[in-house]
Amino acid sequence: MSQTEQAYRLEVVPDPASLPEGRRQELIDAFVELSARSTGGEDWRNYRPAVDGWRQYYSSPGARPQDFQRLILIYDGDLLIHFTGVVQHELSPAEPLIFIRSSMTLLEYQGAGLLRTAILSIFSPAWLRELATAYPEVTVAMRTANPVVYEAARNLVEGYAGQPGLSFSLVPRIEPGARIAPVPERIVDLAQRTVATISPGSTFLPDVFINKAYYKKYGALYKEPTFPCRNPVTQEFFDRWVDYSNQDGILILIQMRRDAR
Repeated sequence: MSQTEQAYRLEVVPDPASLPEGRRQELIDAFVELSARSTGGEDWRNYRPAVDGWRQYYSSPGARPQDFQRLILIYDGDLLIHFTGVVQHELSPAEPLIFIRSSMTLLEYQGAGLLRTAILSIFSPAWLRELATAYPEVTVAMRTANPVVYEAARNLVEGYAGQPGLSFSLVPRIEPGARIAPVPERIVDLAQRTVATISPGSTFLPDVFINKAYYKKYGALYKEPTFPCRNPVTQEFFDRWVDYSNQDGILILIQMRRDAR
C-alpha cells in the first residue's frame, strides 16, 4: 500500500450512472468547491467567475458525476481532495479513445501523488489486459492547464513501462526552449481528431499541442494560476504557451500498444 493510500481514503464509484440524485448533487457541490479553491485564488469564495463557472461545468451533460464511466474520489477525512472521472469514446470502431475528462487535486495536496493513485486505480492491470485484447492500440487523452499534471502523466507512463506485453508512449514531449519534440504526422492527425471529439469547436495548435479555449464558455475560471511545478523546462513551456485568461491547456495523448511478439 502506498503512502497516499495509507494517509487518505480512496473511493471507487463502480457505476456512476446509478448514483442517486442526492449523491449526484453532493458530488457536484464537492467538485465545485475543490475546483474553485484550486483556481480562484486565496479569496476563492468571493471569486464568482470560478464558483459559478465550475458549477455550470459540472452541471452540464458529459461532466456531471453520473456521466462518467469510471470515477475515483480521494478524501482527507471528510474533505474531497482529488477526483478523476473517465469516459470512453470511439474515433472509429477500431480506435478507442479513453478521455480523462475531469481530474482535479486541491492545491495544497498537489505533489502528493493523488493523480497517480487515481489513475492506477482506474487503469487496473485487468482493464489494461481487456483493452489490449480487444484493440492493438488504445489512446488515452487528457487536457490540462497545470504543468504538475503534465509531469505526473509523464511519470505515470514511465511507471507503466513494465507491463508485460504492452508498450506505452506519451506526446508531446516538452523540450528546453519551450518547444516540443517533433511529432509524427499520423499522431498530429490523431490529436486533431481527438480535439474534434472532446473539444468540438475549439482550436488546436499542433506545433505546441495547445487546445485553445476549451473551458472558455464557462468564464474566467483561473484567477491566479500558480502551480508548484519543480521542472523548470515544463514550467517555461506553460508560461509561454498557455493563456490562462483564454482557458487554454495542453493536450496529452498516451498510447498503449500491444506488443507484436
